[in-house]
Amino acid sequence: MIERLVRALQALAAPADVQRARFPEFGAAIDAVALDYGDALLLALDCPQLRFEAGQRVALERLVERLDRLRGADHAALWTATALRDSAEWTAVRALAADALRSIGAPRELPPVDTDARRSG
Repeated sequence: MIERLVRALQALAAPADVQRARFPEFGAAIDAVALDYGDALLLALDCPQLRFEAGQRVALERLVERLDRLRGADHAALWTATALRDSAEWTAVRALAADALRSIGAPRELPPVDTDARRSG
């Protein structure tokens, strides 16, 4: 479970040019990564073997909250390659994902190419 969470965080923390290269069909693929993160977080938080400290939970949940604010028809313009590269919203997502990785002691490196999110997109 923690591996899935880490992979999703790593994909969300990656620089925009790396995200675009790894997810050429950006809108659908990055949405899948965001959804995968939400699912992975729920599973990890429900897992009795994983215990997150309060600061870790806050870092993980801040990212969910930020991603939730990007959803919906009113924010469709944020789900473009240009927005991924230039918008403050995606810069904030990358920063929050990096913070969450640091908080759980996971490396900020790219996940394997064959992640679930990549197959979904």
